[in-house]
Amino acid sequence: MPVTNAFPCNRMTPRERILAALSHQQPDRVPFSWGFGPTGEMAAALAEYLGARGLDWHRLRAATEDILWVGAAYTGPVLPERTDIWGIRYKPVSYGAGAYGEMEHYPLAGVTTPEQIADHLWPDPTAYDDNGLRDAITESNPGRLKATRMSAGNPFEIYCWMTGLEEALLNLLTRPEVVVAALERITGFFEARLERALGACGDLADTLFFADDLGSQQGLLISNRLYREILQPFHRRLFEAAKALAPHAKVMFHSDGAVFDILPDLIDAGVEVLEAVQVDAAGMEPERLKSAFGDRLSFHGAISVQALLPRADEAATEAECRRLVQVLGAGGGYIAAPSHAIQVGTPPGNVLTMLRGVLGEEDYEGAMAEARG
Repeated sequence: MPVTNAFPCNRMTPRERILAALSHQQPDRVPFSWGFGPTGEMAAALAEYLGARGLDWHRLRAATEDILWVGAAYTGPVLPERTDIWGIRYKPVSYGAGAYGEMEHYPLAGVTTPEQIADHLWPDPTAYDDNGLRDAITESNPGRLKATRMSAGNPFEIYCWMTGLEEALLNLLTRPEVVVAALERITGFFEARLERALGACGDLADTLFFADDLGSQQGLLISNRLYREILQPFHRRLFEAAKALAPHAKVMFHSDGAVFDILPDLIDAGVEVLEAVQVDAAGMEPERLKSAFGDRLSFHGAISVQALLPRADEAATEAECRRLVQVLGAGGGYIAAPSHAIQVGTPPGNVLTMLRGVLGEEDYEGAMAEARG
């Protein structure tokens, strides 16, 4: 549905709030994003819970989301069933309350030479409706009241999905030339996508979303040395290409896990906003992050979908969200959001108290009024 400014009495529109925060200025309040949002099953649970109280989930989400995620529609050849553009095939795996897509075919598994990388059927970066992207953005966001976020590339993550994580990590050590050959192809695809998409509507992009998971729950997946030698040059290429096409847009980088020790290298490559901020991982305490990097980095996320939202009571959830706003939001530099997708089984009441803790009482009541229609 087209978006509106749900809180016209506020000094700032959602977009103004986002831009102020990402410029390390104090907005009228910390902005909020649903990030990856609730899973489909969790969204259904929220719709049922809110509907019983005379509230509409879709209206509530639209009223409280400060960033719209936009992208060009795929218009290429019809893909084989459960297969993506990279040739990765998925199978549905039930977890009881729903299902997720688990990879069952890795198209680069067992590839040992750069020549085999070249022989793979790589996707076509022109197979998207970039010409229609501008109209899609302006129609969904009249008046540019909301900020926009455009997906911009995840090269190492794609490679890991194409080989399987274990093989990808082993190849970094034993066959780095194969990894580099694959990253050249994947990065080239995303460079071409950036040129086409930002060429069509770069002036409408406020944040550019890149992703490569570099951390586990306890530490980094790879050493800083390997990152600097192999991955960082490709990140730098993408970030520089993006900034050349949309110099005003902020480079947002997603990584789960304990990534504190690699943040200086990511900042050096051009990262301006860290997304996820998995505070349950080792060394990722909000106070530590803000103290060490708050002058050079903004943060998006930090509301735990592992421990806080599914396990805490409502009072503790609201108190922790208020604390995150105070710590990470001091002086700007914070977009409050769930650290990843909110999973089914999370108490819906905790989702509402998350909103109350972030928005404050007045804007929370405004959102509830909007959800009632």
